[in-house]
Amino acid sequence: MTETTYYQEVRCEVSEGIREDGSDITVCVVDEHGAEQYLHVTRGLINVEGGTSYLPVGFVRIEREGRRVLVELPCEADSGANRIWVKFEALRHRERAVS
Repeated sequence: MTETTYYQEVRCEVSEGIREDGSDITVCVVDEHGAEQYLHVTRGLINVEGGTSYLPVGFVRIEREGRRVLVELPCEADSGANRIWVKFEALRHRERAVS
């Protein structure tokens, strides 16, 4: 049997930011329906594990039956969204064997 721990971080794609000094980046987060949400954040906000980038978020509501989580983004997305539903699979997680 395995136990899965989900972290308050959602997978994201990182690209260049809009500032000329390079102090920011643009990240893309995909919601449960596949819609892309773009945010401009500082480089230090992103965590990387195993070559995958993750954006810290807040959990607002967890729906275990639907395997989705309503997350609060750290800033407003270009679409105006502050909260989006993401699938469990989009969250950083760790599995470990439990006996």
